[in-house]
Amino acid sequence: MNKLILTLIFFIASSQNSSWKKIHDEREYSISGVSKFKNGFLVVHDNKKKGQARVSYIDEELNIKKLVWPEVKLPIDLEAAIKIPGTMNRYILMESDGKCFEISIDPKDYRLDLIQTFTLPSIKPKMNLEGLTIFPSGQGLVFIYGDRGSNSRASTLFTTFFDRDDKVFYDTNKFIFDLPEPKKHKRNISDLALDNKGNLWTVATSDPSNEGPFISAIYELGSISHAGIFKPNHPELLKPINIFKGQKIEALMFDNDRLVLMTDNENFGSTIKFMK
Repeated sequence: MNKLILTLIFFIASSQNSSWKKIHDEREYSISGVSKFKNGFLVVHDNKKKGQARVSYIDEELNIKKLVWPEVKLPIDLEAAIKIPGTMNRYILMESDGKCFEISIDPKDYRLDLIQTFTLPSIKPKMNLEGLTIFPSGQGLVFIYGDRGSNSRASTLFTTFFDRDDKVFYDTNKFIFDLPEPKKHKRNISDLALDNKGNLWTVATSDPSNEGPFISAIYELGSISHAGIFKPNHPELLKPINIFKGQKIEALMFDNDRLVLMTDNENFGSTIKFMK
């Protein structure tokens, strides 16, 4: 099947919901993580080659601007971006192996500065992390992160407290999830986001190849209390809230009362959708 036919199939599937908007056509600017910045979004790309974009800014008109990484050695396979609660212009960017970069970004000239690096706890070699969010509990920051899993491996969700002063994690807990949709080529956790009520959302995807066909399903996994204790939903309640054909959603976040979805559609680039 040639590229033209595959492209037509992709756009027919995408046209099922015309509210999806194109961000970029090129694979380099597909999106694997997002967080709010200024009037737009700070996004990361899961690129691995020298010279390719790692971090970008998307403004309110959906123009994308590649940002300069502050060091010679580039991150590999960035999968999540999350603003640190209670800070100004400070973010955590996460690689798929659990290595995290705490950065600051200047809102005037978009300069990035690397503050520190650290690695999330309890990760096994076969895991591939794709989701991260942070909850400001009454006992301190709680990092919530997840292995994407596969058809043969359920996903592991982690919660752990982080002491920013001593730079240590403590009280790490694990939860196992195997979501019903999609059924093939699945990744149970492609990103994580918390709404303003403390409900934890995820997106599961089907990713058979760089040409698709893609499917994404949105779920609520459970909720986190003010004390930072996560309560998973019963497996029977884990039903998809929405299913999107033709889109591989790898980035989601809540922006006030709307849910923002962005995609890593591989060879077809990236798209965005806003949901109330």
